[in-house]
Amino acid sequence: MTRLLLSLLLVSGFTPAYAEDYKKLFEDAVATVDWELEKNWAFTESNLTGEKVWVARFDPRNAEDERWTLISVDGREPNEDELREFTHDKEEHETSDSSHRVDIVDVETVELLEETGDHWILKFVPDEDEVEFIDNVDATVKINKNGGYLEAIDMRNNDDIKPGFGTKIGTFIMHLQFGPAIEGGTIVPRNMAIKVKGRAFLFIGFDESEIIEYSNFEFAGNGNDR
Repeated sequence: MTRLLLSLLLVSGFTPAYAEDYKKLFEDAVATVDWELEKNWAFTESNLTGEKVWVARFDPRNAEDERWTLISVDGREPNEDELREFTHDKEEHETSDSSHRVDIVDVETVELLEETGDHWILKFVPDEDEVEFIDNVDATVKINKNGGYLEAIDMRNNDDIKPGFGTKIGTFIMHLQFGPAIEGGTIVPRNMAIKVKGRAFLFIGFDESEIIEYSNFEFAGNGNDR
């Protein structure tokens, strides 16, 4: 009986929850992600903003002003106005800035919400220094057990959010997804989606959404493909 109990304890203790140190579990999972997307990788970016789908290719091995190439808008060749708009937007934004989005997780608040055979799902309270509103928001982190890597961060409101006088957000959804750049390779950001809908000053409605997907990765940094 003693041996059986010991065996059961060893088996249950093998679940890599670090003696339920979920803070360390999260930090280790974040460390698996290559956040230097625009430094180490060539990739295709598909961006659905409003009613347009923009598809572009990035390659860090090209000259600085030739690294981004707009391939298509809604499946057709971009016109001059769209090329200018695309260039202006890319001058003001770097894809690798997405690394800062993990700062929304207040690591000290991480707790286990659910455990399956394939994942740990941790809940957290958003960092109030990074997010202007944290009330009425359900926030979770999904960690892949097989690779120990960060798979997703999700935030969704469970009630109206009132971040300031006269403003009410009825819908707030944010989803960040991560996965291997190539089969069995380094973990990178793969998808970012956000939707915000509400009213400002009681009568001005807003409904904004954006979905960005990264695909067709090719390692372009120093060393071998990974």
